[in-house]
Amino acid sequence: MWTVSEDSVTILQTRLENLWSFLQSKSDLINAHLVDFFTENLWDTLVPKDLQDELLSLSDSALASLPSTTALLGRKDETKEIIDSNHEENESAASASFRTSSTKPDISAVQKCNEKTVESLYSRYETNSPLEVFRRETLNHVLSNSGICASLEEVWRTLGVGSKEEDNPRFVKGHMCVKKCHEVEVLSGVVAGLCQACHVDQVVDIGSGKGYLSECLYLQHGLTVLGVDASDTNTHGAKKRSQLLEKQWTGLVNRTRTQAADECQPIREAITVNSKSNTEDTSSDCPIECTSGIQQDGQDSIEENQKKSSKAADKVVSSEQGSFTPTTAYISPDTDLATMVGIGDSTSVERPENLRLLLTGLHTCGDLCPTMLRLFVTCPQATVLCSVGCCYNLLTEQGEPGNKDEKCGFPLSHELRTSGVHLGRTARMLACQAVERMAAEGRLPAMSLFYRALLQVIVRDKFGQVDKEKTVGKVAAKSKDFVDYVRRALRRLELEGAHLTDEEINSYFEVYKVQLRQLQAFVQLRACLAPCIEAFILLDRLCFLHEQLGVSHAALVPVFDPVISPRCYALVAVKQWKS
Repeated sequence: MWTVSEDSVTILQTRLENLWSFLQSKSDLINAHLVDFFTENLWDTLVPKDLQDELLSLSDSALASLPSTTALLGRKDETKEIIDSNHEENESAASASFRTSSTKPDISAVQKCNEKTVESLYSRYETNSPLEVFRRETLNHVLSNSGICASLEEVWRTLGVGSKEEDNPRFVKGHMCVKKCHEVEVLSGVVAGLCQACHVDQVVDIGSGKGYLSECLYLQHGLTVLGVDASDTNTHGAKKRSQLLEKQWTGLVNRTRTQAADECQPIREAITVNSKSNTEDTSSDCPIECTSGIQQDGQDSIEENQKKSSKAADKVVSSEQGSFTPTTAYISPDTDLATMVGIGDSTSVERPENLRLLLTGLHTCGDLCPTMLRLFVTCPQATVLCSVGCCYNLLTEQGEPGNKDEKCGFPLSHELRTSGVHLGRTARMLACQAVERMAAEGRLPAMSLFYRALLQVIVRDKFGQVDKEKTVGKVAAKSKDFVDYVRRALRRLELEGAHLTDEEINSYFEVYKVQLRQLQAFVQLRACLAPCIEAFILLDRLCFLHEQLGVSHAALVPVFDPVISPRCYALVAVKQWKS
């Protein structure tokens, strides 16, 4: 769903209503606290017996992949292949019968045969077991199966942008982790395409952090970028890193050229001064650690050469090839973006009404993404949006104590704000699960969850009720065994009064370890609902955009590989765009 209309709003409202009804039917499972797994007997309380038996019969790999939104779809694809193959065989048989018979074959008989085959295969490969029914219910409500999302190809087609693969040299791979490299490279390409199609003058990177995305937009795509972050430490680090990266950029481009045997098109021609001498010094395969500021072997000569031309090069880059300006500011729904980007400055060459801004953010945390959406709607110069949010657990929510409802991060849409919907922090925490990554890694729930649930039993038996405001934290990673974990955790909870021997602590472990598999199965079953909750939050944001009069196009677009980057959907929106 990409074009905004009355029908699109109605469709989104209906989807939200149906999804909320489904989530309410699973509310006990969604809002269960894993720390209470043993103390409140959640396995027997929330999981039906037939579902228990099926979960416990799963292999480790099957249990690990259970929450994946693609696992069951894979089995459906397998079924479809078998059905299609059988259908082709039946058609071939009918054709052969027609060729060898003097009478016309009974086509209806062939169709009946196909129907029976399909029915037989589906009953065989798509059973109605309690677990399969539960998974199909959840899959009906995930974004990838909703028919609501738009593909990037559809966006480019509407905007008249050719979906071509760039062969420009990439700077990101030398100094980022795999996840950040993937995110920056993909999102920068999307933002650059939107800027080109919608004639954007400047990009505002909200929550820019260390400036990874901003730098890529500036250096690789030649865009003018304002990076805004609330942390002065991040801004200072981004400035230092920007200066260092500019000095090293020529060498990096030349190195990429050399490795690609001059197949790549040169980027930022204006900065390739002394390229011949620089190429001689950039043959090393050592990565450039731009964030640390430490020169790698063979980099001293690069910087020495760059000192001679950096001043002149910077001037050219700033005036003709874009720029990157990191700044520290706290973004709120009341932020005056026009003032921040200098639209009202008398020295500005652009008239305020003509300047076109694109607002972007890579994994903007908590309320920052909803704030960006509100700014996009209210700022006349903000004409394009490309936002990827994260950290749903940190959202402020309507109806919670101390929150100003009109500025809460959830819900945003008029549909949900007037419906009295409330998810709660436990549900929002669940929405943050990286289900595709866990499935790809074949990873079962961490032992720390078992430790924490068992600690609650000890606390109940030895101390009675504990203050729920106190948290244990991540002490499991520092603990050598369960005894050590309990000692550390009790100190955190300030509950060291009871004299517990090592033997007594170990006895709890021995008694409850037979229920470890139950806890693992419970965690995985509950995680199946994570994509549904995320869908509810993201569809609320999309509905909010479709409710706005000035927005002509808005869509949820899958941009990242969910195994590498679990929060993989971007909200892309355009105001009054005409082809």
